[in-house]
Amino acid sequence: MGFTFGDAGEVAFELSPRGRDVLLVLTHRGLADRKMMVSVASGWHSHLAILIDNLNGDEPRPFWSTVTKMEAEYEKRLPAS
Repeated sequence: MGFTFGDAGEVAFELSPRGRDVLLVLTHRGLADRKMMVSVASGWHSHLAILIDNLNGDEPRPFWSTVTKMEAEYEKRLPAS
């Protein structure tokens, strides 16, 4: 399953059973540049972390502070072009 995300590329979701769990693979293609990649990766990472918190019955982490933390992490992870 997937969709076009306006001018920000295409997003695809794949779900695969893993015993009692489900593996979710999210692929976002067609991002314009590294700055957009860092922003989008941080947003998806934060949304999915909150989803995991909810599924585990944990208090969901705050969205914007998580995004800020993940932006710093993705700045390190993604190579400069």
